[in-house]
Amino acid sequence: MAKKAVRIKYDPFACNVSFRIAQSVGGSWQEPSEGAALLKFTNRPILLSNCIFGIVTIINEKYNSVMDGLEIQFLGPNDDFALLEQVIKKVDDQQNGVGPLSCRLIGTYHTAEDALETIRRDYATIKHEFMPYLPGGDYYEHTSNQIGDQIVRFEDTISDAVPVCVVGNYSVGKSALINSLIGEEILPSQVNPSTAKNVKVVRSSTYSVAVYYPDDNGDLKLHRFGVEPSLGLVAQDSDEHGSEIAAKLNEFIGCVRGDEDKREVEIARAVLDKLNQGKNAELSGEFLGKFGSNVILEMPFADSILEKTDSRIVFFDTPGSDNAEVNQKEHKEALELLLGDQTNALPILVTSRDRAAGDGTEAIMHMLDEHANNFSSPSCLIVISKCDRLAKAQLREPVSALTKNWHGKSIVLFVTPIGALGVRKGEDADWLDESYSEFYEDWKRKQSGAHKVSLPEYNVYPCDRRVSMDELGVSQELYDTGIPSLEYEIQYYVEHYSKYKKCERGRKDLLGALAVAESELAEQKQQCTDKKQEAERRKLETRNALLKELDEIDIFIDPNLASNIATYFEDDLNSYCSKLKDALYEIYDSSDRENLQDFDDAINEHIRHHCQVNLIDKVYLAANGAKAKILASMAGFAEGYARTLQTYVEKNRSHFSEIGRKQLRECLEHNSALPEFTEVKSVLEGIQALFEKFALVGHTWRMITKKEDEARERLVCAKAKAFEQRLRGYDDVFGKNKPGAFFTTVFAKPVDQYAQQLRIWADEYKQYIKDQLDTDSVILSNMEDEIASLDAKVDDLKTRLSKVEDVRTELTSLLDEVAID
Repeated sequence: MAKKAVRIKYDPFACNVSFRIAQSVGGSWQEPSEGAALLKFTNRPILLSNCIFGIVTIINEKYNSVMDGLEIQFLGPNDDFALLEQVIKKVDDQQNGVGPLSCRLIGTYHTAEDALETIRRDYATIKHEFMPYLPGGDYYEHTSNQIGDQIVRFEDTISDAVPVCVVGNYSVGKSALINSLIGEEILPSQVNPSTAKNVKVVRSSTYSVAVYYPDDNGDLKLHRFGVEPSLGLVAQDSDEHGSEIAAKLNEFIGCVRGDEDKREVEIARAVLDKLNQGKNAELSGEFLGKFGSNVILEMPFADSILEKTDSRIVFFDTPGSDNAEVNQKEHKEALELLLGDQTNALPILVTSRDRAAGDGTEAIMHMLDEHANNFSSPSCLIVISKCDRLAKAQLREPVSALTKNWHGKSIVLFVTPIGALGVRKGEDADWLDESYSEFYEDWKRKQSGAHKVSLPEYNVYPCDRRVSMDELGVSQELYDTGIPSLEYEIQYYVEHYSKYKKCERGRKDLLGALAVAESELAEQKQQCTDKKQEAERRKLETRNALLKELDEIDIFIDPNLASNIATYFEDDLNSYCSKLKDALYEIYDSSDRENLQDFDDAINEHIRHHCQVNLIDKVYLAANGAKAKILASMAGFAEGYARTLQTYVEKNRSHFSEIGRKQLRECLEHNSALPEFTEVKSVLEGIQALFEKFALVGHTWRMITKKEDEARERLVCAKAKAFEQRLRGYDDVFGKNKPGAFFTTVFAKPVDQYAQQLRIWADEYKQYIKDQLDTDSVILSNMEDEIASLDAKVDDLKTRLSKVEDVRTELTSLLDEVAID
């Protein structure tokens, strides 16, 4: 039968593995069948190097079933492929399969170094483009810090530092473990729980301590201190408040100026010891209790394998959290703060042999799982400490299944930190902790007898990866402590996996920053839409209020104008009426009296014409006559109306935009000229009969009876009386005054007609203003500045995101697999 094939795809950035099975190398690929043993490695994060031996063993036993053997096709990093080749050779040598095993690399990924270089370049582009959004930028300080915080977080993720968080329950030897790794008794370590602070130990060429202490506003501020044998703590950066803090701490640790007997490590240790006591310290508790939960210690590492790596390893010593005898609230808060503040840390879970499966250890494991995104999951080293107290039989006891199978397969290392520290310190070394000295002497005696143990022999390596004493380049005595093996595993993680995790988290941070920017853009777009809708509502509300107010403004025309003007011309009326008889006699004498009906119509028309010329026109058309007074009054009404509208516009100018003010100003200027009135004439209408018909009958009778003078006198007197009454007005049968023809013709009708023209002008004037108010750009909503600011931010974010679209595309596919030709 043809050679079978199994395909392994391992993504080192996501730490996941998948499998495909083919009945022949050139055949079709299928998923492993339900219940297949390989599936226990899928759907969870794993490190392939920790599981590769088990994976190859299963493949050999389950799928290597033909004489032609089986080919493992691998898609993954080159160094994991090299490890796969080694494991395949070991498994094949055992001859547990039917045919030979072989392997072939069919695809790979960008190296972590290349990916990091690309990510850093993309970060520089994003940082440059989003500079105002970073801390200190205008947008960050005044609008939102989400984008900036997400971008800046990236700097921690891919910095040269590799954080190593040493966590575990109280008094399991966390501080002693770190001391052994850096080769100095710098961290106080006691039987009782001592570490109340998260201590960050950074490799450096000099000693320094940095602490957080509240300022006058209660905000924690970082203060840095140098450590000098003759001076103790010395505040850096001209920190006046820091100098006061340094003086107090020097006093509490008994370090006085000129005291050169204390070495830097002793001074730093004493400071840490005091800070750990915190508010529980006698006399100084109030002062010490105010310090923040994080302390930064920089110092040289002495005689450590970790000095060989190029990366800057940073240890975090954390407080234990399961001591029922003390209040653990502060310890738990400090630990939660540290775990929540990481981006790409390697966790080292420290426990003792008798507490490896206890509730306290499980609680720490659960806490680490809760913060898995902040750690290099699934990488985790489980360290069994204080092994100098264990017999060989205890060391041989298997660790719990929970511990052994945590995150797929765990690396479990046995160590005796104090033994390693003593070896590194050398013979006749001074111990700062007397208990350390006693433990070391006991361990040396044990190691020199029949009960000597070499702890690496008991380590659990799921990948069957072991390193010898010669490969580590250390003495047998130091090798037996197990610490060099732990250092090797830390170094192995740093060199083989940390950069992958930096890439994965760094890319996630940057894409997350762009996603936050897009989310903020969408949010601001919605805010802008909402604000604009609110602005339109306010503008409509303002427009309606302005229109209502405008509608309530009417031009004022004095209803008594005609009467008031008429009073000026009463004498003209009286004068005309006093001469009316004489005028009628002349009219009578000049009229044809043959046909009495035609005679009456003619005489009435003559009377109307005489009145039109001698009274109406004279009063109405005179230089200072009724018409002039009416027009002057109308002009005054127009001016008053224009002033009222101008006052209205000025009073409401805060509601108008600059464009609106300009338009309204032009509107007022355009309409401020007085209206041009169409001429209104004053014409006395036909007066018809001035008295009853029977009066004409009497006139006719007298004429027939040759009483012509009497007829003339009677008719002229009657018509004069009636016409004067018609001119002056009279009270009707109901006692209601009827205005006379003189008032109606000269004053009332012209005033009414001119008033109509004035109202038309006023309405057009008002309508012109209304038309301006209906223009979108005229009325303000009192939100224009806010909307303009939002629009600018939206446009700015759109532009910046568009400029980094190529970066997003590159980041999205950067960590995908690359096929091998």
